[in-house]
Amino acid sequence: MDGFPVFPYAFIQIPAIARQVGIEVVCKDLLRIPKETWKKTLQTLIQQHKPVMILITLRNTDSLNPQDYEPQESKEERGSAYFPIERTKELIAIIRMVSDLKIAVGGFGFSVMPNEIMDYLRPDFGVVGDPNGFFRYFDDIQQENYQKVANLLFFQNDQLISNPRRFYPPFSDTEYTSQVITEMMAFYEAFPAPGFQGAPIEIMRGCNHSCVFCSEPHVKGNQVRYRDLSAVIGDIEILVEDGITQLYIVSSELNPEGNKFVLELADRIHIFNEEQPEDRKVTWYGANYLLNFNNDEYERLHRSGFAGGWFDITALDDENARAMRTPYRNKDLLTHLKPYAQFKRKQATPISKNESSEGDVIIGWTMFLGNPATTIETIRKTLQIANQNGLSQYFNHCGISTTIRVFDYEKPNQATLNTAYSVTPELERTNYRQINPSFAPPPALLQDFGSADKISQLFKYLAETYLSTKYKKTRDWHNFLKGNTTALSIESWMAELSKIKGVSVPIHLKEITEKPTISALRKLFAERSQESMIQSSESLAKQVVDFLLSVCLEAFPKFFETLRLPKTADELNQMTSYELAVAVFDKWSTEKDFLEALTIQTQSLFPEWKCELLQFCAQAILYKFNILIKRKYRPLFILIDSTASE
Repeated sequence: MDGFPVFPYAFIQIPAIARQVGIEVVCKDLLRIPKETWKKTLQTLIQQHKPVMILITLRNTDSLNPQDYEPQESKEERGSAYFPIERTKELIAIIRMVSDLKIAVGGFGFSVMPNEIMDYLRPDFGVVGDPNGFFRYFDDIQQENYQKVANLLFFQNDQLISNPRRFYPPFSDTEYTSQVITEMMAFYEAFPAPGFQGAPIEIMRGCNHSCVFCSEPHVKGNQVRYRDLSAVIGDIEILVEDGITQLYIVSSELNPEGNKFVLELADRIHIFNEEQPEDRKVTWYGANYLLNFNNDEYERLHRSGFAGGWFDITALDDENARAMRTPYRNKDLLTHLKPYAQFKRKQATPISKNESSEGDVIIGWTMFLGNPATTIETIRKTLQIANQNGLSQYFNHCGISTTIRVFDYEKPNQATLNTAYSVTPELERTNYRQINPSFAPPPALLQDFGSADKISQLFKYLAETYLSTKYKKTRDWHNFLKGNTTALSIESWMAELSKIKGVSVPIHLKEITEKPTISALRKLFAERSQESMIQSSESLAKQVVDFLLSVCLEAFPKFFETLRLPKTADELNQMTSYELAVAVFDKWSTEKDFLEALTIQTQSLFPEWKCELLQFCAQAILYKFNILIKRKYRPLFILIDSTASE
């Protein structure tokens, strides 16, 4: 993708497969070449190399990310959106202008919907999946004898013919050469941001699972084929000799049939690293993996230089998992999430040498909650189980995928098709047409919340507040104070509270309590410019709020209990956002309802400072836990009888 350029693994694998049968493949990436110079570039390449056929790899259909296809104001912004199928169509048109050479298209993206892409692009040939047969019978193809060629697509009398599929094993020998390494690193020199992320090495292909949102089994087959680890280590040795020690392990899953193979790989890499000086030790990360490693297995992975990967949980709801055909069920999943979090914490690297606290590193997990089977009940179960198992406290980050990329091969149901939309190269939304970037938010949630944007806002809120502790990093107590009170009010409250007998003031707040100077408090309400001022005012603001809450909870517990808020400082410190949300939504449906009740509770209080202070504290508690009291959010926390009136 333009925003995250990656050297095509096909430029490594295709020449290796072709070499086995004596065919040379010359690779050329056009990402760095302006489209207006493609014609001249192609003419030069054809004249220089004199090829007998032109092969095009289409590894993606689009970015799979709906945010990349939002409407844009300017033509330049629209032009930056990622439409590789359209670019390939333009490329084929230019090739036809300058040459009579046959054109073949393949690649992972092509193989997701080969028939539709063949009809749209009209190349001479298509190769769905593995190209081994294409090169083995290349001479036959040139002689127009196509019958033996597995995975070949071609037109005959304008009718598309698809030869039988065959799934080949991974390459049995080493794939890398010095030439391809030079080409790969030259590519990343041209794209220093984000730059080189790791040399790809395939260890297996195919997946015996059938997750609705994943196209790996459709493209690579549902039987796992493992690569000889001697060949894997051979490629690692070649790369290390060229100074490359960062690896990206390619597989449909790292451990689709259990952990044995990937742990053996880890042990082999560990042995390799033990024999290397420090600057030649490799680190590696993988793509998807199933979350079923225990602590000892994570230790074996960690010592080998494993830097992690990711996994796809749809929800903490077995019914949703079954509908999405994922291999996870809560009983096993919950057992493995804690070791995963511990592993992430162990391997995490601080942002800087001066910052080593856990809050400075990302310890995260991901969910595919935006799947077609997600309902309000799915979310309610997920939040409840996450809280029961303390998952939000394990992680300081959670990512939620908000929609599914829709493809015909999955045979989406009518409910999904009713919510699906496609995006044209002009970034206009149209009815579903899978060859364009096509997405569908969860049908049930779309009905409940009204739009995909509101679902995205909901997921972001849930991820930060109930599935991680990220919301704590977003609390801005300085601005909360500025928006809800004044320096004079704080001074008055401090003075009055200090008169209450039996109030236990924490030692670190005595100075603020006993010397509430106007100058110190005014700092909280001043504009902050320098970073040091921001940090000091934020710290002081939080100390003030914490003090006010602790004293008021001790002095006026009945007031907070009536509002379903924690009534003691201990309750406040032990409560989670989820538990507070359940308590609040059990009585209130909207923020307006809550504020009206808050006003009623305080209007009879005297003196006035107490009324203002308790109103401030009640809102501070909601802000502290990031509680948004919205009517549509209530069913996410409270099971509501739809036959009963509120």
